[in-house]
Amino acid sequence: MRVMIVILGCMMNQAPTLVAAPNAADIRRLSGALAHYERADFPAALKVFDGLILHNPDWKTAYGLRSMCLWTNGDMEAAVQDARKAISLRPNSADSFAARGHARFVLKDYAEALGDYQSALGMDGRSAQAHFGRGSALSAQGDLKGALRALDSAIAIKGDFATAFLVRGSVKDRLRDFDGAIADYSRVLKVRPGFSWARFYRAKAYRERKDYARAKADLDAFLKVQPRQEEAFYLRANVSFLAGDFRAAMSDLDRVIELNPKRGLAYSNRGISRLRQGDKAGALKDLKRALELDASRRDQIQSAIDRIEGQYVQGTAEEKPEPLEERPADPRGLDEDTVFLQ
Repeated sequence: MRVMIVILGCMMNQAPTLVAAPNAADIRRLSGALAHYERADFPAALKVFDGLILHNPDWKTAYGLRSMCLWTNGDMEAAVQDARKAISLRPNSADSFAARGHARFVLKDYAEALGDYQSALGMDGRSAQAHFGRGSALSAQGDLKGALRALDSAIAIKGDFATAFLVRGSVKDRLRDFDGAIADYSRVLKVRPGFSWARFYRAKAYRERKDYARAKADLDAFLKVQPRQEEAFYLRANVSFLAGDFRAAMSDLDRVIELNPKRGLAYSNRGISRLRQGDKAGALKDLKRALELDASRRDQIQSAIDRIEGQYVQGTAEEKPEPLEERPADPRGLDEDTVFLQ
């Protein structure tokens, strides 16, 4: 699942033009879906939305809300389809204004989404979803301080709003407030211990804080439930390298390459890990393969190859290698190469 750290909420009421209005039982079920969403239980929320739309195929608010759940689960095409169905919603309440704002957010129409959230807040200043949506849209526009204020408001209204903590953690991470990000991701896990992605994001923040033991513990736990997540193996390799455990770094980079044989950065960093263990021939082999795959880092990789070949004399295996760098070839490469729950 490609997960994004800017996530929108699910609303419970609506005022669309419908062939038949949802009955009271379905409105209660929509409220339950919202509760699942706020606990960051996206699959459970999506299951309820699917049932509601099956029963109410013209319920535009439900389409808009389901688009958020599809989006957070990585199904972007279906999310956009649902958002387009919801966009013609004619709001007449704070909840329905916020719902249309969510659909506009999925379609990346941030200015119009912000207008809808502001209309919702004009009708109900304590709409946690409107504050949350506003924070998400401001974050997407790069107004991180404004996003924090809006997310703070959402959390002040609903103290167990795990999804808001998740988004606020990502904003704090971008502001390099890693302690604050760790605290927010920990709050997500307190509300919903099974939401494994919070451990992944927290591990990134721990890495930035150079707390490699805690970063590795979170990644170990994450990979037990997400055993095919390439980025988690890559991040754990990075953490192990920075902690000086080059053998563990190599093992995880082996797994990255198994999952994605075209990832040049994995070869280059495995090559440097091999160099740090004295395997110059293996290092050269990996770096030359990286050179074939990663044109964007050609100069950096070629420089590493030149430095090794300048030192390398066949048959002198006992010679201690000179480390190219204290960190992998591009220690920020994980963030540059990957899209995460943002």
